[in-house]
Amino acid sequence: MKRYIPVVTLLTAFSLISCGEVMDLTQPEKAEVTHSNITLSLYETGKYDLYLDNPEYQYTIMVAKSHCEKEAKAEFAVVDAKEFGEEYSLLPTAYYDLDGGKMEFKGDDVLHMVNLHFHDLGTLDSSKKYVLGLKLVSDDLAVNQEKNTMTFFLQQEQGGIDNPYILTTVNELVALGDKLKDGKTIYAELQNDIDLQGVDWQPIETSTSRQIIFDGGGHTIRNLKVTTSSTGNQGFFGLLVGKCSNIIFENAQITADTKMAGILAGQVGAAASPGIVENVRVSGTISLNSGTAAWDNGQAGGICARLHGADSKIHQCASATNITAVWCAGGICGEAREGATVSQCSSTGDIVTESCVGGIIGRMLYATVTQCYSSGLAQAYPMRVANPAGGIAGFVEPNPTSVISYCYSDSEVSAQNQVGGIMGLANKPTGITVTHCIAWNQKLYSNGAPKSGRICGRFNMNDGNNCYANPAMECRFSANTPTIVDEETPDYAAQTFGADRYNGLSTMSNPIDAAKALGWNQTIWNLDGERPRLAWELAK
Repeated sequence: MKRYIPVVTLLTAFSLISCGEVMDLTQPEKAEVTHSNITLSLYETGKYDLYLDNPEYQYTIMVAKSHCEKEAKAEFAVVDAKEFGEEYSLLPTAYYDLDGGKMEFKGDDVLHMVNLHFHDLGTLDSSKKYVLGLKLVSDDLAVNQEKNTMTFFLQQEQGGIDNPYILTTVNELVALGDKLKDGKTIYAELQNDIDLQGVDWQPIETSTSRQIIFDGGGHTIRNLKVTTSSTGNQGFFGLLVGKCSNIIFENAQITADTKMAGILAGQVGAAASPGIVENVRVSGTISLNSGTAAWDNGQAGGICARLHGADSKIHQCASATNITAVWCAGGICGEAREGATVSQCSSTGDIVTESCVGGIIGRMLYATVTQCYSSGLAQAYPMRVANPAGGIAGFVEPNPTSVISYCYSDSEVSAQNQVGGIMGLANKPTGITVTHCIAWNQKLYSNGAPKSGRICGRFNMNDGNNCYANPAMECRFSANTPTIVDEETPDYAAQTFGADRYNGLSTMSNPIDAAKALGWNQTIWNLDGERPRLAWELAK
């Protein structure tokens, strides 16, 4: 970048004498110019913001002498960085060159040029702020005190990791999506609560090339409203690639038609670009209408509709969201796939859909759920292509593996097809593991699938072990509910009518004793109450 201070051309004016006039050739008396009324000054002064993202800048500084009669010397003095505040460090001399900084004005000189070149700025510590103040000084002449200083502030460009965008108003939050940049990850921080009442929110659309790291600072966004008029997937974000953390969404309203819908995002992460959600709490409602074939674009979830990618995760998040949908829906996410992970999350809302439903995840396609719990209603009814229901997950497919571990549910679960206190339906005969889980549901109901179970419904010869069920659980699996027997692992050989299900053990009188017997990590779980709670929630 080059910046040039404009050169002013000095013009000499000549008087025109008309013919016939007598010219007065007497030399006029020359007005005396004294030392005190000759001054030096800068043509341009002020403050300049430079960014460490750019390796170099170049300036040409013009210094003017008000009269040409006097010879003089001048130079630039560096201003003490303390004058600009403790957050600034003085820019080391190795990072700039001041060519012509020591000036000598001859008697007929009125202008002097000084070249200032900043270089190698990208090698500075980007976590620091630097300053260079240059003050014009002279022992020979007076210096105009209003035109004697140029100050250069150097830091990482706003939106970088050490200089994030700071959001304090509704308008700043609304404009956040406009700050996304191709090929860059921007950083933004919320510094106070925001009420979006009356704003028809347009989802922020990140991408693999336009990512964001958004820190809510523990603040709350109230009354988020996203309607079917929005162009992309529905949520605060349409697609979130990057990270969102430390924020609360209170009383959100999301409505959609044949789109992925969640309060935080329609989709979090992509196949090769992860999305991470940590310490996010949401509450409100989601209403999703879909057409007759919406497996790939009709999901709903309290945090997001779809969690996608091996490095994508939702961690330590909570949803108190009531969801009505047509296709798959879950308390945390409608669908998790391609190796995604949900951990230490809770859902306490009611979820009603016509397809598969899970208290945490509606549909798992190669994913992991661990250390989570659900409470409320998980209902999938009436008949769709596949509408199983589970207290943690409804429909599970490995491709190559899927795991549910150390989870708890006391949701009321009901569906047209297979139900389970933890999982509804395993869609493949191998590759799925359900372990160290507690199904303390009061009621499980299936309208027409005897292949349902206290822990897992149709399990397809998969691996279940070390799970406990509520001994008082009411189970109705079609008009011919099979006999339910205790089993530490599924005894497929002994199962006849209603085979391929997993019932677990009913030998514990309460879920706390069950969690202790299973060795649940008490730095993650609080086991002091009547039911297990996540320790991070109680610490808030």
